[in-house]
Amino acid sequence: MANRWLLWVASTVVVLNLFDAIFTLCYTSAGLATESNPLMQGVLASSPVTFMVTKVALVSLCVLLLWRLGHRMPAMVGLLGASVMYVVLIGYHLSAVPALFARL
Repeated sequence: MANRWLLWVASTVVVLNLFDAIFTLCYTSAGLATESNPLMQGVLASSPVTFMVTKVALVSLCVLLLWRLGHRMPAMVGLLGASVMYVVLIGYHLSAVPALFARL
């Protein structure tokens, strides 16, 4: 049962990361935001497709590692913390949607 719960949390992180990447592309292309992660700024500047592939791949690999180590408490806490962080981040993105539509 604990393994199924952890898989759900890990899946949530991966899906919310994808939404974060999409929102980031929308807001940066509209000039409403800049990429705040210094490691991803250069990737985004080079290509939106490369940015998406890199972001999704890196986060997915980290989530896979944490999920595989899910029998250890720090890995569980890490996955749960990442999912909470992404929920808050998506809420922040959604709060700026009216500004995005105002730019259209």
